[in-house]
Amino acid sequence: MADLTQNEVQTPPDAYLKVENLCKHFVVGKDFFGRPNAWLKAVDNVSFSVQKGKTLGIVGESGCGKTTMGRTILRLYDVTSGDVWFNGEKISALKNKEFDKRRPNMQMIFQDPYASLSPRLTVGEIIGEAARQHKLVDKSGYYDYVVDVMKMCGLQPHYFERYPHEFSGGQRQRICIARALALKPGLVICDEPVSALDVSIQAQIINMLIDLRKTLGLTYLFISHDLSVVKHISDEVGVMYLGTMVEYGKKEDIFNNTLHPYTKALFSAVPVPNVHVKMNRVILQGDIPSPVNPPKGCKFHTRCSECMDICTKAVPEYREIEPGHFCACHLFNTEEDSLRLLNEAKEREEREREEEAAKLKNRLKAKISSLKDKKPSSDAAAEEKADNGDIAEKVNADVGESAQNNKEDKS
Repeated sequence: MADLTQNEVQTPPDAYLKVENLCKHFVVGKDFFGRPNAWLKAVDNVSFSVQKGKTLGIVGESGCGKTTMGRTILRLYDVTSGDVWFNGEKISALKNKEFDKRRPNMQMIFQDPYASLSPRLTVGEIIGEAARQHKLVDKSGYYDYVVDVMKMCGLQPHYFERYPHEFSGGQRQRICIARALALKPGLVICDEPVSALDVSIQAQIINMLIDLRKTLGLTYLFISHDLSVVKHISDEVGVMYLGTMVEYGKKEDIFNNTLHPYTKALFSAVPVPNVHVKMNRVILQGDIPSPVNPPKGCKFHTRCSECMDICTKAVPEYREIEPGHFCACHLFNTEEDSLRLLNEAKEREEREREEEAAKLKNRLKAKISSLKDKKPSSDAAAEEKADNGDIAEKVNADVGESAQNNKEDKS
C-alpha cells in the first residue's frame, strides 16, 4: 500500500487535462456586516488527470458536485482554489480575455438540450455562430462548413433552417453535440448527455460519441449517474461523494474489484437483465448530508454500514491500494496510519477551537470599542440639542418682546 498523495500518483507529465486540489465553494450565508460565514462546498479538493484520446467517467449521486466540477474546469464558475492544467498550460490562472482564446479547445455538452438551445436561432445559426465568432470559417464557406458538421453528427442538411422546437430529444442532443464539435475542440465535457433520452436513442448517441472520439481524436470527461453507460464508454472511472473523489481507477479495476463502500452501494443498484440472478443490494440509510455542514471525519460515515470509530473523527487519506487504483477509506488503514490520522484530527480540532476563540475575542473587543466611541457622540448630541433648545427659547422670547413693544407703540 503506497503512502502517496493524490497529486503524486495521478498527474503524469503527459496528461492532457490535469486537475489539482480543485475547490469550488459558494457563499450561502453572511453575518450582520455582510461578511461570508457559511459556504457550500460543491467541489472539495478534487484531483485527477486524463490522457489525450481517453475518456474519464465521473459517477455519483445527484448533488455530489459532478456538474459543478465540469463547469469549474471550463471557467463557467470561478475557481475557489486549486489548479487546472490543459495541454501543458495552467488555464486556471489566466485572465478572462486570455482564456477566451483557449475556449474553442474546451467545449461542453449540456444536460438539457432544449434549455441550452436558443429558440430564436435556426439550427445552422446555433451550430455556426461560435465558429464565425472565433473566425474559424469565413463567410463564403460558412454554409458548407456547418452542413459538414451536421452530417458528421447525423443531421440532415435541410435541418439548417429549422428551429429547435421542431426536433425530438435525440435530434436536439445531436444539435448540441454538433455545436460543440463545430469549434474543433480537443476536450469535450459531456454533462449527462443521454440522461433525458430513451434507451434506444441513448445507444445511438453513445456510439456516435465513441466514433467521433476515434475519428477526431477527442478527449472526453463523461459525467453521468448511469453506470452501464459509463462502463460502455469510459477508460477510467472516478466516483464522487459530497464534493470529494472517494475512488478512482481503470474501468476494469473499479467494476471488478470495488473497494469503497459507497461505490459498492452504487453498483449494487444496477439492474441485471437475468431473472435467475439475485443482486445483493446494499441499501444506504438516510439521505445525503448537506454540503454546507458536512459530517466530521469521513463524509460517508453517516450512511456507511462498515462505519468505525475513527470514521467519525478523522478524514480518510486518499491512497493507492493497488497499482492505478485509489481509494479514500479507513478500511485500508494500518494501525500506524489510524493513530497518525487521529492525532492529526485532534490537533486540527484544537487549532480550530483556538482560532474560533480568537475570532470571538476580537469581535468582543470591536464591539466594546464601538460602544465606547458611540458614548461621547451621544453626549455631544445631547449638548447640541440643549443648546438648540436654549437658542429657540431665546428667539421666542425676543419675538414675544418685539411683538409687545409694537403693540405698545400702536396704542
